[in-house]
Amino acid sequence: MILASTAPDVMGLRHHEQKLLGELWREWAARFPRNRLRRQYLDSKQETRHLGIAVPPILEDLEVAIGLPELAVEGMAARINWDGIVSPSNSEDPFELSELLDDNRFDIEFPQAVRSSLGQSVAFISTTLGDVASGEPKVKQMPHSALWSAGLWDRVRRGLRGFISIDNVDDLGRPTSFTMISPEAITHCRTAGAGWFVEATGRNPLGYVTVEALPHAPTLDEPLGAARVNRRVMNLTDRAVRAILRLEVHSELFSAPRFLLMGADESTFMDPNTGKPIPLWNWYMTRMNAIPTDEEGELPTIEQIAQQSPTPHIESLRTIYSQFSGETKVPLNSLGIVQDNPPSAEGLYAMKEDLVILCSNFIRVATGTLNRSQQTAILLRDGRTELTPEMRQISQRFRNPAIPSVVSQSDAIVKQVSAIPELALSDVILEELGYTEEQITRIRADIKRNQGSRLAREVIDAAKARGVTGANISG
Repeated sequence: MILASTAPDVMGLRHHEQKLLGELWREWAARFPRNRLRRQYLDSKQETRHLGIAVPPILEDLEVAIGLPELAVEGMAARINWDGIVSPSNSEDPFELSELLDDNRFDIEFPQAVRSSLGQSVAFISTTLGDVASGEPKVKQMPHSALWSAGLWDRVRRGLRGFISIDNVDDLGRPTSFTMISPEAITHCRTAGAGWFVEATGRNPLGYVTVEALPHAPTLDEPLGAARVNRRVMNLTDRAVRAILRLEVHSELFSAPRFLLMGADESTFMDPNTGKPIPLWNWYMTRMNAIPTDEEGELPTIEQIAQQSPTPHIESLRTIYSQFSGETKVPLNSLGIVQDNPPSAEGLYAMKEDLVILCSNFIRVATGTLNRSQQTAILLRDGRTELTPEMRQISQRFRNPAIPSVVSQSDAIVKQVSAIPELALSDVILEELGYTEEQITRIRADIKRNQGSRLAREVIDAAKARGVTGANISG
């Protein structure tokens, strides 16, 4: 698939819009090959680079799939779990966002955006007004992979100054429609084969690009982040594939005993009926082989060649996995490396501590991204253009990336509540215990209902003790 590095001329775009499209298209086309390569590594479909030394040509096409890049992404993604929206007022549904998020399948699509961000350095979340007549929600939030979208970063505003998303491609992978979002407008463009044209356009009521970047490990030099599937991870994956392939070659070559037959005639390995050489594997598998004497009447001598141990290949693979663990902070035990001495509970936590820190850093960035995205959704839904002080205080709740055991977490909570009894009245304690937002709501509702029932029973019992009739009680 070859992409044009220059943007198409779109009929209906103004000059400054065509110029912005050119910048966005070049950015997307320049990064597409590398992003596609990362996708191939994540799918274990990368081409193996052989060194042409240890692997015979007949085995070079042996398929070896290894999931190290996927483990690099999934090792973090599994610990990043969004768990709802919070506000200082402790409202169960601040700004009535639950319906909006549910309409956009946010709880399902946000984890996908996280995996895309980790694998390709950044993902994007766009927030626009939806086409209700066609079945879209009133406010549409869409995650976008960096493989099929691109944004231009504005260092002054600390946000995007332009965004493009490839919406459809043809059978050859060439774009057939795209959406461009600028501070002034949201434009949908399409091609019918003969040229590009503006299919639909609408004014952007907020005056800024309503797309937020979700980067992994952003820096001042790379504000849109760096991928977990980087050059070092890809290089280690290539080395691991070659190590496994060498191990497979070793297994093939030394799966049968090796013998050195000295003094035997060529007829020993010839089929007397056909006069053709006997396949060596068939000769190995024959229950009884007759070997004639030589011209001097002496029997050939047979020496068995000792089989070579696969240990060097296994140790080489273990070394590569250790380097991969150091690069990605994924613990060795998660890679299938069994330790001779199982670590203690403290040792297990220490092994994953670096990974937990990386997850916490990502959550901090993701919180800001989601805050701005949901503030934009509120403005579009309510027809506002300015944030209120309450909107600025909206925040996100994520589960603890350390994923502590229920026993250890409960023990820590009991000690804290014993020291500060007022903590027992806060929902934060229930959050720390791992309850979801829905479970906390149900728990609080059950507590209130039970308290009301208990109070009613106490009133009735007290009335009965004073001899008051049921009619008087109800009255």
